[in-house]
Amino acid sequence: MKTAVITGATSGIGRYLAFELSKRGYTLGLTGRRIELLESLQAELPGSSIIQKMDVTDVQASEQQLLDMIHQLGHVDVLILNAGIASYTSDFRWEDENRIIQTNVTGFCALLNVYWHYCAEHGKAGHIVGVSSVASHIPNGGSTAYNASKAFISNYMTGLQIKAKKKYLPITITDIKPGFVDTPMTKGQRNMFWVSTPEKACRQIADAIEQKKPNVYITRRWRFAALMARLIPNAFYRKFGR
Repeated sequence: MKTAVITGATSGIGRYLAFELSKRGYTLGLTGRRIELLESLQAELPGSSIIQKMDVTDVQASEQQLLDMIHQLGHVDVLILNAGIASYTSDFRWEDENRIIQTNVTGFCALLNVYWHYCAEHGKAGHIVGVSSVASHIPNGGSTAYNASKAFISNYMTGLQIKAKKKYLPITITDIKPGFVDTPMTKGQRNMFWVSTPEKACRQIADAIEQKKPNVYITRRWRFAALMARLIPNAFYRKFGR
C-alpha cells in the first residue's frame, strides 16, 4: 500500500491531488489550517486517510505533527509539500511579505528537513515533491515575495537532488512547476492564459510522482514558456514588468 502526506490539502491543487492519489490507491495523510475542510475532504475521498490540522508557520508544532503522521502511517512513501500562499498587491507591506516567506520558505524547508532525516536515519527510501511554480522564473513587482519564494524552492530542490546523489541516499526529489491552474489562488488574476483545470493538472502531477521525474511543468506546454522567460533579460522586466 502506497502512502503519501499532502500539506495544504484543504483547497486548490492539494485538495484535487488528494482525490487523484486516493483513486490510485494511496493511503493519505492530509494537513491544513482548517480542520473542518480536512474533515469534509476525508469524508469524500474513495480511499483511507488520516488528517491533521497544521499551520506550517508554527515550525516546532508542525515538525512534530509530521513525525506523528509518519508513525501513524507506518512509513510515508511520498511527502508532497504543497502548502503555500500568495499576495498580489502593490502595497509591499512587511506583514504580507513575511507571512509568505514563513509559509512558502521556512515552513517548506522545516518539514522537508524532518522527512529527509527520518528517511536517512532509518535507512528508508523516500520521495519529496515540492510544488514550486513557473513564477519562479519571472520577477513580478506585484508578487515579489511569492515569486522569489518559488525560485528559492526550485533552487533548493535542485541542490537536494545533488546532495542525495552525493550521499547515496535513496531519496527522490521532484520539483513541480505549475503554470496557471483554475484554483482559488488564481481567482481575480488578469491576463491569464493556458489555464488548466485542477483535475488535469493533478493527473499530470500524479503521473510525474509515480514516474519519479526530477522536474516537471504543469501543464507540459509551460516548459516552453519557462524557457522563454529564462532568456528574457532582467532589463525587460524592469521596464515592462507588472
